[in-house]
Amino acid sequence: MKTKKDVLISVIIPIYNRGDCLAYCLDSVLNQTFTCWECILIDDGSTDDTFSVCRRYAGKDSRFRIFCQPNKGVSDARNHGLEQAQGKYIAFIDSDDWVEDNYLQLLYESVSEDDMLPLCGLQLEGMDRMNLFVESDRLYLLDNEVTDLLIDHFISGDLLRGPVGKLYNRCVIEKHRIRFPSGISWGEDTIFNFVYLRYINKVKGVPYFLYHVVRRGESLSVSARYNNFLTDSNLRIYDSIFGFVKAKNIDDPVVKNHIDDLYVTMVFQTLAGILHVHGRLSWKERYKQMEWLMSQVDRGKFKKYLFKSFGSAYKAFAVYFRLPVLLFSFYEIKYLFLSLKNN
Repeated sequence: MKTKKDVLISVIIPIYNRGDCLAYCLDSVLNQTFTCWECILIDDGSTDDTFSVCRRYAGKDSRFRIFCQPNKGVSDARNHGLEQAQGKYIAFIDSDDWVEDNYLQLLYESVSEDDMLPLCGLQLEGMDRMNLFVESDRLYLLDNEVTDLLIDHFISGDLLRGPVGKLYNRCVIEKHRIRFPSGISWGEDTIFNFVYLRYINKVKGVPYFLYHVVRRGESLSVSARYNNFLTDSNLRIYDSIFGFVKAKNIDDPVVKNHIDDLYVTMVFQTLAGILHVHGRLSWKERYKQMEWLMSQVDRGKFKKYLFKSFGSAYKAFAVYFRLPVLLFSFYEIKYLFLSLKNN
């Protein structure tokens, strides 16, 4: 039996109603060539046979540890796992997914310093490979040389958004009490990552597809993204990224320009969420929410969009001059046309 001092990596898996596919995920953990791990299974109030599957694997191998909680969402489940973790490093796996046998081994071997975050490539099951991190090992310094990392693997890609495919230093997490924000269901992992990146200095590319993402219908995160008009999630994501840039004293104009563009895109995405809440909010409630969101916006970032294509310019004009009635009318008319088109 592994003792606490033998655990080098704590694998955290939040689970909700995945009894039908969880075994494949847990088998991939059980088959790891790296053996100094514990696997923390957080059953987030499942109503199927998830708990039975967890118990079966805990019976096979004592490195599997089970914890149950009422259904609180993936952020609280991961945070629960962090509270229970004993390893020097933390790896996250989603219960739908699976990893290569050398997943933990290669991530662990890539850590040469405590202030380094290794991350590998992801592959979507049933689709073309996506987001190979680097063609060869590459070390990114989190300073003014970080331009390629942000543009290639956050703004244009997805590798910096989620917690999977990475190996975190638990001492950094605990020293700064970094946790996934509760109360939002879209972008909580991006916020976690960019807070974590403030306190380390290097990102190391592991040039292999070691993590496999399995998509099973519309995921919670996709659904939440469509409904983000109900929250200010996108603005909180931007704040985490801006906080990282500020903490690292990054003044590269290319990075700043791309982050400003990202901010505008996120605001537009948030406001466009009005198209997805007609069944839940009255027109007065929709208008009040749009008015509030527009009042939170940094107007200055929209100035250069006043002369873009019509759609962008119209929306930028409404935001820049704080005219929610214009944007509200724009999306209400768009919703009407979409409804007529689909009927």
